[in-house]
This record gives sequence, C-alpha cells and structure tokens, in this order.
Amino acid sequence: MLKAIIVKNFKCFKEEVKFPLGQLTLLTGINGRGKSTMLQSLLLMRQSIEHNENGAQLVLNGSCVNLGSFNNIRNSNVSREESITFKYLHEGIGEIKANTRFKIFGSAQYYFEENYQDDMVAKISQIEFDGDITVEYFNKLNNNIYDSIPYKINLVYKKSIHNSFLFNKSIYKYISDIPEEEKVKRISGIYAHLLKLLPSGYIVEVESPKGSPSNKHRINPYKSLHFDKIHYISADRIGPQEFYLKSTLTKFPNVGSKGEFTANLLNKNKDHLVNEQLCLGEDAKTLATQTEEWLNQIFDGGKVEITSSKSNILELMFNTSSSKDRFRPANVGFGYHCVLPIVVSGLIAKPGEILIVENPEAHLHPKAQSRLAKFLAKVSSCGVQVFIESHSDHILNALRIAVLDKILNHENLKILYFQNKIDPPVVEIPVQPDGSIEEWPEGFFDQMDKDFERLFGI
Repeated sequence: MLKAIIVKNFKCFKEEVKFPLGQLTLLTGINGRGKSTMLQSLLLMRQSIEHNENGAQLVLNGSCVNLGSFNNIRNSNVSREESITFKYLHEGIGEIKANTRFKIFGSAQYYFEENYQDDMVAKISQIEFDGDITVEYFNKLNNNIYDSIPYKINLVYKKSIHNSFLFNKSIYKYISDIPEEEKVKRISGIYAHLLKLLPSGYIVEVESPKGSPSNKHRINPYKSLHFDKIHYISADRIGPQEFYLKSTLTKFPNVGSKGEFTANLLNKNKDHLVNEQLCLGEDAKTLATQTEEWLNQIFDGGKVEITSSKSNILELMFNTSSSKDRFRPANVGFGYHCVLPIVVSGLIAKPGEILIVENPEAHLHPKAQSRLAKFLAKVSSCGVQVFIESHSDHILNALRIAVLDKILNHENLKILYFQNKIDPPVVEIPVQPDGSIEEWPEGFFDQMDKDFERLFGI
C-alpha cells in the first residue's frame, strides 16, 4: 500500500509537498489547488506502463490523462535544468508460510527531465530505491516473534541510453538480528515473495546471510507499487449511449477512465465471482448479480441488463424502483449511468490494487451519494486502496459514519484538504474513532454554516 506521495516541481507544486495516504483517501478543497495534480502523479505512471512496460519515459498523453508537453507539467518557476520528482513511500505485508510473514517499508523516487527529441514524453534520468524489510517467524501456539532475518539486495539498473548503463544502486538492507546458522535453509524460498514487491526492468542480486550463495533475478520497476493495477474513473464520464460495440478486454480488465468499457466488461465477466465481503443478499456472488444488488441498494431499487445480439452490438437496459419496465440509459437519467462504472470497478478490484474515483457524487441524490460512499469504504476494507476526489459533504459524512460503524478504522481514512495557502498547501484532517472531526480549517465544508448564519441572522 502507498503510505505517501511526495512531488516537487510538478505543475502547481514547486516546493516539495508530501501527501499522506490511507487505505481510503479523500481529496477535497479549493478548486485549482492540486487535487488532480496529486492523482496525476499516479495516473501518469499507469499510462506509461501501458505504453511500454520496460520503458524509460513518462508518457504525458494516454488513456488516463492528456497533459500536453513537458513544459506544461513543469512548474513555471523552475529552470529547464531542474527535474520533476515523484517519490512514493510504500508498505507491504505478506505471509510466506503458515508461521512466517514479512513487512517491507520502502520508497521509490523518480527523476524526470525534458526529452528534447520528443516533448510529449519525459525521460527518466534517475530512480532511487530505499527501504527496510523484516522477516518474522511466529510460533503459532503463542504468537510470539522469536526471530528476524536480515538480507541485502543489490539493484543493478539495466535501463540504458545509447547502450550504456546509468548507475548501480544498493537497496533494501534489512534491519534485524542475524539468524542462527540452521535457519538459513528456511529462508531460501522467501526470495520469490520479496522480489514481487520490488520495482521492475532490473537485475537484482540477493545476498543471503551467513555467506550463502547469492541469487540473481530479473524484475520489472513500476509493478511493485501496483501502478499497472490502477482502476480510474474520471469526472468526465461518458453519457448514456444507444448501444455499445463489443470489444476485447484490455490486459488489465477495467471499465476505462470514462466508463467506456463498462458494458463490455460486465457482459464478458458477468459470471466471475466477487469478494464475499462485498456481497449483498443471498443470491449468486457473481459480478452481474452483485452489480444489480448494489444498484438496488444505492437507488432503492434498480437493475441493469445487458443484451447481446449476434452482431458486435451490446445494449444496456435499466429498471428503476418505480417500474418493472426496461429503459434505455437515456431514459432513466444520468445517475444510474454514472454510478455503474464505479460499482463495477469496486467489485472487480483485487486486494493490493488501486481505485481512483473523481466526483462520485455527480448527478446523485444526497442519499445515493452517501450509500455510494459506504460502498467505496467497504471496497477499501477489502484491501483495495481507494482515492476519492470530491466536493460533497454527503461523501465526507458517509465516510465518517463508516468509521463510526467500524467499516473503516479511523487510522485508515485520510482526509486531505487542499487550501488557498502556500505553506502548507495541503493539510490532513484527522478523524476520531467515533467519526468526529475536531479541526475544521477555514473553507473546509463550512459554506452551509455560513449560509445559515446569513439566512437566520446569527
């Protein structure tokens, strides 16, 4: 899971700015103060992987965002020689065997410079990795830690420009006690699990303790941070369509940034099972059934049906709470159509993946907004890291209630307020275990109070 993102010289952020992240992070605040910019530091990485998994460049225009040229994303107050930097702090916890687990705390920092041959991409001039990994053995009878194991991993950066190597980097020195000699054998199988957490396109040399033979592995740089597993639903979603063309699903199945692949994905994967923790009712635990269950929950009644002809056409039909008749999307309003890709994305996202939703409140009644936010809270509780960009107090309050109802731990909910100040441009709003908020900075969801004061002469 990503614990924080740090950006510098990127768009509106000249100085280094750190964004603390939770299992669910709500981004809110003043317009034009960097909410989308923060999310773009993730989306740029995803579309760069889509373009070329092993590439050494940042693709500025792709399936997620279109940001123009490098000059458009570099802060206007920095020189051409200065790099844009993205730093990602991450944490991983996994189980290797029944009585063994590991924790990894690390960071990956990327330096981007102008590409003078093609200003539609930025070249990666340097990548730095650092971190600590602790492997812990547990006695299942008393659950006490009785040993920790150190390792050292050397990263050899294989990306070449003009057929030359750029640099070598030593990373991930594990801080823990040296194990006893007889335990060296037990850790030989750990390598494969640890390597899955490391970034890609590199040669990695793992040095075992006590002088054991080293192992070399080739891994790929972005994938450990799950940049290739980002579900993204933008604020600019497509409207109701008369029909949808059948198409092949992408390598990473997703609904598309505008929801354009929703009908196709729902049609092809309708019988896929979803996480039981997200299932409503006693009916089947399939994607199609649970999509209907959640639409019914959010809208107090609602069903979706996809019909497929022998041609390459798909039709999407909705039922509403007030009628058993089937309607085309254009005849039931925008709400159903806007929520559908969010629900489908939440149901298909797997633990460790990332879900980004912009303006989930669009076209929704306040009650539907609240119920959709509860759904997203449940998705995050299943191990999906969720980012929500919203201006809705109903979304905010629903997430606070999710904390109160123990759907979310208050420490796993991060609320970031982007304010009209330079120092700091972003503040974290702590949420208490009972869902209460004690710190309300100026401009943070206070307009209703100000309006009431005016109306009632307070």
